[in-house]
Amino acid sequence: MRKTLTTFPVLLVAVALLTAAPFSRLAAADPLVDGAPSLEGLPILRIEFNRGDIFDTGDSATSAWPYRWANALNIVTKESFLRSMLLFQEGDAWSQEVAAESARILRSLSFLNPVFIKAEREASGVVVTVDTHDQWTLQAGAKFGIQGDRKAFSIEFEEKNFLGRGRGVRIKYQSDHERRTWIYTFSDPNILGTRWRGRVLFADASDGHREELLAERPFYSLETSQAWGGEWKHWKQVEHLYSGGESIVQGHRDYRKMFLRWGKRINTAGPNVHRISLAYHLDERIFSDWHWTGAGAVFPDPADRAISGPRVEYEIQPTHFEVLHGFRTWSAQEDQAFGTSLTAGLTLSLPEFGGDVQRLVLDSAWDYSHRAGDWLVLSKLWLNGRSDEGKVANLVGGFQIALSQLGPKGWQFRLFAEDSSNLDRERQLTLGADFGLRGWDPDTFDGTGRAVANLQWRTLVKEDFLHLFSLGVVLFVDAGATWNPRVGFDTDGVRFDAGIGLLADLTHIGLANLLRVDLAFPDDGSGITVIVTSSALF
Repeated sequence: MRKTLTTFPVLLVAVALLTAAPFSRLAAADPLVDGAPSLEGLPILRIEFNRGDIFDTGDSATSAWPYRWANALNIVTKESFLRSMLLFQEGDAWSQEVAAESARILRSLSFLNPVFIKAEREASGVVVTVDTHDQWTLQAGAKFGIQGDRKAFSIEFEEKNFLGRGRGVRIKYQSDHERRTWIYTFSDPNILGTRWRGRVLFADASDGHREELLAERPFYSLETSQAWGGEWKHWKQVEHLYSGGESIVQGHRDYRKMFLRWGKRINTAGPNVHRISLAYHLDERIFSDWHWTGAGAVFPDPADRAISGPRVEYEIQPTHFEVLHGFRTWSAQEDQAFGTSLTAGLTLSLPEFGGDVQRLVLDSAWDYSHRAGDWLVLSKLWLNGRSDEGKVANLVGGFQIALSQLGPKGWQFRLFAEDSSNLDRERQLTLGADFGLRGWDPDTFDGTGRAVANLQWRTLVKEDFLHLFSLGVVLFVDAGATWNPRVGFDTDGVRFDAGIGLLADLTHIGLANLLRVDLAFPDDGSGITVIVTSSALF
């Protein structure tokens, strides 16, 4: 959809006028876990569950037949499954900290929100009440996305909470600019009521296939002492390099990955959790038939790689969490860790272990999150790459900082930048609507480095409309650049866009919890870029 660019200055004026209004401060977070300090350490006599359906049909506002039918199609989450996910049971000592983590685990399942846990004194102990609220999980229908000239749609049947026992079953057909794919998935977050979880996935695509198998007993809580498990992936498909939003180079990639891991929590002083993991890491990639898509001329195949060997990983996780409202969505509970987190892994690949040459593979990320009043600060640094026989390869480093004013209205800002050295031939760092420069189609600008800044102001217009969704308006400006293009063209300086969007928080229904609809106007006057997506920018 393209129109002559005449509203760019008008949007900037609108931003200035609307943001002149005073900001409202975020109200105090709901007490998700409630228990007086005097209850700490008392024995838990019993656990009671209040399992809420999707809609409260006892409320006149949600008693009509559409709400009753939605409830009739939903199987409320089983009490036995909820018990298996809690970190406490009858006879344990009550701990508000453990209860808070249990609530986070339940919310992380993505079909229970909100979740409240409280304790009340009774006789010589406490009675714990767990309040949960089911979200719509039976998803039979279609969804679509638009980012400029790039469109995608899918038809799927998915049940995230099969028979109320937390298992996921999905059959999906999706079509996008790269391929058409049938996907079949089964997942279980708590196999047979244990702490083991698993997932099986098979995908049959127009350009290949994909199989995945996961079985692990993870660090399911901050206090978990050990974790182990394994993962297998095999992807065979066509990969692409882009310029101007179009695929201009493509070729086959056969990818195999195996990961076997054992991890242990290290007892250290301080507010953070420290863990170390030992693993066997296999990563094999074979490339063939790479060519320019237009003329069909040969493009040099990327170099095959076989990484095989031992891996060591160190992890630091913060223990302080808060439940936010008004960050990515308007009304849902969002768990956010505050403090410093670090993940650093190193793999040694040698021919003796099955690798092709001697390699060291590094992946690392450092995060810091802080809250000051109704402002949230999120920052991240990362560095990933290899040493192939002593030579730097595929080294990518960067940073991101995001500022967000929590609540029903306020500012959000994001600055992202990354650069590379000796990037693998099958990789590029592109920029467009998919990465935050919303005025251009995805993958428009090519590069081996990129940077983008986003500034937006948003306000909630209607909360819980028809008890189905909350709706807000977003006004935004973006600026971005790429450099050192590989197969296409870069931004040739800094490019700008501005726009307006709708942000819907789907409180009870939908194929996603979030829906963004953006209209962006680029500075080259080429017209409107339309974005419809379920992914959050921040």
